[in-house]
Amino acid sequence: MVHFGVHVVVGSLIFVLIALPAFGLGLLVQSLALQGTAPYVIQVLTLLEYAIVTVDAMAFLAYLVITGINAVREMTE
Repeated sequence: MVHFGVHVVVGSLIFVLIALPAFGLGLLVQSLALQGTAPYVIQVLTLLEYAIVTVDAMAFLAYLVITGINAVREMTE
């Protein structure tokens, strides 16, 4: 069970490390919007921000499911 806990903590840290650039991109988008950057550029950067967060979250959830399945297998052996 400790093995599972360590995997969850490490996976969470990796999730946060990948999500941080998306957060920074969101701040950049807000700053660029205030400066009057072309709406198309704002839309593309916002889409990129959403894509990073979405793929990151999907990968994290998949990791948790796989790790959970492996933990259950280890406990039942």
